[in-house]
Amino acid sequence: MKFLFLLFVSVTSFGFSQATEDSLSGELIEIAKEQLGVPYKYATSDPGVSFDCSGFTHYVYSSLDLPSSRSSKDYGSFGEQVDLKTCVPGDCIIFSGTAKGSRTIGHIGIVVTNDESGLKFIHCSSSKKHFGVVITDYYESNYPKRFLQVRRLL
Repeated sequence: MKFLFLLFVSVTSFGFSQATEDSLSGELIEIAKEQLGVPYKYATSDPGVSFDCSGFTHYVYSSLDLPSSRSSKDYGSFGEQVDLKTCVPGDCIIFSGTAKGSRTIGHIGIVVTNDESGLKFIHCSSSKKHFGVVITDYYESNYPKRFLQVRRLL
């Protein structure tokens, strides 16, 4: 009887933990999506006015008291590294800068979806094609060439 009780408690606790994590990632994505269309401006983190990439992620992650920084380079040491194929909404996706051949962190975003419809992430882009806070389809962009890693902060 003790064994059954312990098994039930363990399964119940795991389910609650997973539900809490899913809820937190959903809330994180909603906070991020509220900023869609906000323009890019270097060295800013002003919700509804302007962001740069780290200003945007800092705003979103810090809204839920998760590790965050105003420097994109710092995200390479937060949380735990996960495989691109297993990333989930809320994970931080990290890219090199735009200099050809660079392998230094220079851009970051937040995974929105990774399912049968593809991998999409939200970020604040300085590109003339998609300027400001946008959702980008990873595989339909040039970002795979610049991909460095994914970090789980939740």
